[in-house]
Amino acid sequence: MKEITGTREINSALLLEVSRLMSKSTASSGYKLMSLLSLLSRWSSLHYGRIMLPNYSLRVLEVAYSYGLPEEQIALGKYTVPFDQGLTGFAWRTGQVSLVTDVLDESIFIQRIAEPIEGSLSRIGFICVPINVDGLVVGVLSVQRRANPRRSYSEDVDLLRIISSMTGPVLVNMRQRVQQVSFLPSQLDHDGGRYIRMCESNNIIGSSHALLSAVKEIDQVKNSEAPIMLLGESGTGKEMFARMAHRESQRRDKPFICINCASIPEALLESELFGHEKGSFTGAYRRQKGKIEQAHEGTLFLDEIGDMPLDLQAKLLRVLQDKQVQPIGSDQPQHVNFRLITATHVNLAVALQEGRFRLDLYYRINVIPVYLPPLRKRQEDITRLAQHYLNHYAQLYDRSVSFTQGIHEELQSYGWPGNIRQLQNVVERAVLKASGQLINVEQIKHILDTERSMYQTDQLGVTKLDIAPFLEPTTSAREYDSPQEVKFSGTSSNRVSRGKRSYMRVCEHESENIRDAMSKSSGNQAQAARILGMTARQFRYRLAKLGSEVSQP
Repeated sequence: MKEITGTREINSALLLEVSRLMSKSTASSGYKLMSLLSLLSRWSSLHYGRIMLPNYSLRVLEVAYSYGLPEEQIALGKYTVPFDQGLTGFAWRTGQVSLVTDVLDESIFIQRIAEPIEGSLSRIGFICVPINVDGLVVGVLSVQRRANPRRSYSEDVDLLRIISSMTGPVLVNMRQRVQQVSFLPSQLDHDGGRYIRMCESNNIIGSSHALLSAVKEIDQVKNSEAPIMLLGESGTGKEMFARMAHRESQRRDKPFICINCASIPEALLESELFGHEKGSFTGAYRRQKGKIEQAHEGTLFLDEIGDMPLDLQAKLLRVLQDKQVQPIGSDQPQHVNFRLITATHVNLAVALQEGRFRLDLYYRINVIPVYLPPLRKRQEDITRLAQHYLNHYAQLYDRSVSFTQGIHEELQSYGWPGNIRQLQNVVERAVLKASGQLINVEQIKHILDTERSMYQTDQLGVTKLDIAPFLEPTTSAREYDSPQEVKFSGTSSNRVSRGKRSYMRVCEHESENIRDAMSKSSGNQAQAARILGMTARQFRYRLAKLGSEVSQP
């Protein structure tokens, strides 16, 4: 294959790559713009790219997207430019390209907004290209470059003009979504655009009040070291929020380690978390770092922490207190430094009362609770989510399909007890079952009727709205499982009476309920557990206890 070396060849190849990027229906606007700036740097040596958008209340241009600029300096406003100052302001006011070939020789250039290349500002050029849509300037695209006799500024300007014309429609689309949050309370209203950009950059879809309230909580504590606990029903996107908290933090360049405490058998969970030494148990043929040690200097996300066994809770508490982890079979503790994020759909107040969760660990991890709203509280996001998944699965399965009129209203009228994960499943099923190029209302109704039959039965007492009713706070997320609401009668280790429990006790009549759930889920134990409002571990425990009383459907 011929090597691409000439400027024109490189620019042509770059434009082809950008065109492919912009045509990706499954990629978010934020992802497209961030990737675009990365491509400019890697392919054309146009570094520190930034897209500046207007803040009309302050009459300044602010960095909305960038590549290579220090996040902490962006937050401090280092690169913010008034409308009437500098090259960026000139491009914004006049709609014309502005550039300097050496930032140190031009008085009009605001030198603080330039970043050194190879340790120096000498002979660095700066180019600003307005982003126009229908004759209106909606933003400014700016880049830096080193002096290069083999590459003319006119070639770079021509390239950036084309690139800016591609970004305009993306920004207009985003502006329309920003306008959707005009009804939000004052603080959200002021920062709504920034929170939406946070969502876009992390592939989180939506602009509803409930969603952006959760994003605001993450934004406020992103650079704190305090543990975050994500609360909400299954399928609300807790792992995506955990990843967003990591990417927006100062630890973004360090590892993000995720483990689901409910998906790993108890016998293996200790080794997965804490690691082990060679020969420490049968099958330990080599030393293995645990997830905690792997997360050193980064972020550790413990999903479904409410299902962690008590003995491992005690060991985790010691790690958080001492900032040391001791692998199985080792007498040498390893120093660890990580930001902890946990998630659960379990009501920990109930788990505390039952003795299934330690009170001291609860206080240690529940410093910053963030409530993730169920999909039924995000009505205005359902249309965008459904369209996103339609585009994704149409491309994945090579189907040319679209929704007919009335489908979005049908989707919004459903309660979505399985939340976003359930919506994704419904849309995927609709794409696969579509006989032509249109998915009509009747097809969606049929699929939703099937869903209702699984989540809504008189025998099990489960409806589409009461699978986890205790997860919805009456006022704010901070009141969820607040310390004053926890009635605790055990010791500090939370090892309460071993007598009979008053909640979720295994009863003989449960066998019929379990048989019904297994029948409705075609033998899928995880799905049957969700129907019954249990965790997978609780379901397996009951299945083992009831034994032969429960036969396969």
